[in-house]
Amino acid sequence: MNMETLKTISDISDEEWQQIILDLGWYALSVSRRLRWRTQNPIDLPRGETVDSIVSKALEKVFSGDREWNPEQAPDIKRYLMGVVDSLLNQLAENKDNTLLTVTPKPDSADAVAWESGSSERDPTTDWMVPARPSPETVMLEKERIRLEDRALGLLIDECSDDQTLLKVLEAKMDGHDKPAEIAKVVGISIQEMYNATKRLDRKLEKVRGQIANE
Repeated sequence: MNMETLKTISDISDEEWQQIILDLGWYALSVSRRLRWRTQNPIDLPRGETVDSIVSKALEKVFSGDREWNPEQAPDIKRYLMGVVDSLLNQLAENKDNTLLTVTPKPDSADAVAWESGSSERDPTTDWMVPARPSPETVMLEKERIRLEDRALGLLIDECSDDQTLLKVLEAKMDGHDKPAEIAKVVGISIQEMYNATKRLDRKLEKVRGQIANE
């Protein structure tokens, strides 16, 4: 990394980095949800990766110079990092660890017909490697994860109930909008209002995390 790029990065405030990392987390999750994972989970990914670890790797690659950011060619570092996140997630999705060991679809699922007719994504010799039915322990853990996510979302909606702007921002994020400018347009607010709303949402998220941790 050259000195000019290093200086540009060092000029970004801690508060700005915090917002960039938060936005990257939302973005990584939205991309992950559109990809197919053998884990059948957009958060806990193959090879021990998670959405958060992918964001961390993207930052490490830029800071180490492995992915060289040129501020003149790509002045928006967050947009550049989003591209790195895209690349890392797609590489992981195409990795043999994800494509070789693929869970057999449920008989009534949309993927079942292609699977039974010999989809190119299916390797019959490896069907035995991943059971079609998860163990009772896996089912229980998955149910608990879903329960906690639903509980957190319910608490967050309650926390935002006195702030119509936050409710609209949250709804836009749940609909897959991840870019602040895009969310601002959907909600009908300015970028500055969007920035302020995100800060309020972050504070409410922290409160919700505390509530769940104490339950």
